[in-house]
Amino acid sequence: MKQTLRILAATAAAGALALAACGTPDTEPGTDDATSPAAEAISVDHTQGTVELDAPASKIVVLDWGSLDTLGALGAAESVVGVPKATNVPEVVSELATDATDVGTLQEPNFEAIAALQPDLIVAGFRSAKHVPELDKIAPTIDITYDYSQSFYDGVAYATEILAEATGTEEQAETELKELEDAITAAKDKVPADKTAMVLMTSGGKVSAHGTQSRYNAVFNDLGIEPTISDVEAEAHGDAISFEAIQQANPGLLFVVDRDAAIGEEGTAAEQVLDNELMATTDAWQNQDVVYLEGQRWYILIHGVNNAVEMINQVAADL
Repeated sequence: MKQTLRILAATAAAGALALAACGTPDTEPGTDDATSPAAEAISVDHTQGTVELDAPASKIVVLDWGSLDTLGALGAAESVVGVPKATNVPEVVSELATDATDVGTLQEPNFEAIAALQPDLIVAGFRSAKHVPELDKIAPTIDITYDYSQSFYDGVAYATEILAEATGTEEQAETELKELEDAITAAKDKVPADKTAMVLMTSGGKVSAHGTQSRYNAVFNDLGIEPTISDVEAEAHGDAISFEAIQQANPGLLFVVDRDAAIGEEGTAAEQVLDNELMATTDAWQNQDVVYLEGQRWYILIHGVNNAVEMINQVAADL
């Protein structure tokens, strides 16, 4: 009887070994989960080079508010573990930042706090782009900064596609970009063909003009509105302009951004800064064709793909 049991046990063990050797169609040698495919490495080209990821990023530190907006639209916000809460967190993305650790500011990130999180990806752009070489020593770092001389859509698409590649959400990115494309098309149909426009930004009681190669280039390059003046310097905070110059140019449309309100600083509201006798003589002011753009969306978030749709929809509604 004992001998029979030993024979049965040996036979069962041999059968188990044979099954293990053959495996099942869904099993890969060396894996614990029979249904999980082996992760493929990802190579992501960005503004300052190329990063290699072992798999789609799942622990992300974000040092660019537009990118946080995009990650939310792509369904990857739960992977965000760190954001620069020491700066003014835009209300639009505040919920996406709730559970993330504070990692300093956009301009001055806390490298120690970032390293402690052990991220598998760091996202930088524009205000934080200069720190990419140092951040890359902590974890693979991508820079989504793009040139404002290209169209607004192309810039948003560039930043969105980089983030989609890094998080494995390319299909969702296509959907989001199609929505932006449709919004631009719809807004263009509402643009008055007989009016030129100026984009002004107020800050500290002063006024600057922004042209076709500025962060506000969507007004001109994508919506097709003709600029009232063409010789605007492509400076980060615009080309300083006087009320006399605005009066002389006489725009038919005015788009205005209040920078102080956008960054949470106290200051004279844009409506008050522009409310004077010189501005009152312009066609835009007399015809009430003055559009006050939402500061956080147009000055801070800008290239976030969900934010970009809202930016264009705002212009369409106001036009």
